[in-house]
Amino acid sequence: MKKLISIIILVLFCSCEKEKESCYTNFTYSKGNIKTSYRLKFNSSDTVYYLNYYPYGKKGLYYFVLEQNEKKILDSLICEFKFPIKDSVLLNDRINDGTTIAFSIDNKRLMLHGNEGPKEFWKFEKWMDYLQSSKQLQPTKRKIKFDTFERMLPVPPPIIND
Repeated sequence: MKKLISIIILVLFCSCEKEKESCYTNFTYSKGNIKTSYRLKFNSSDTVYYLNYYPYGKKGLYYFVLEQNEKKILDSLICEFKFPIKDSVLLNDRINDGTTIAFSIDNKRLMLHGNEGPKEFWKFEKWMDYLQSSKQLQPTKRKIKFDTFERMLPVPPPIIND
């Protein structure tokens, strides 16, 4: 009887798939242009927090839940990103407006503007637009801290009048 119990425990133990650790603990994505401005907050769970900071958009904090396959795709995309060692900003200065996307992963930040920078980040932007627009946003009263990117923007030189 002890052998049978030992074998069952061994089979159960061996058949359990080891939970894969994520390559990040904290990930914030931000998008802004003249039509939309929002931030998404991801962590190790399947819950995504949504904050719209567009003046004419939905006010408040919302969340949506990822399906298992969406979570796997998201994790694989994020884990393949090549983040610079220091905070970096890549701006396309040939245009006055356009879309700005920003990423913060475990204290590394990257901001891109006007299709400047690595293409995988811009592909991620398209997938995030689809994902957040296809989900039913649920309001929440939780306190969620989103990473910010405002201090990353270069400060213009002062105007000196003679």
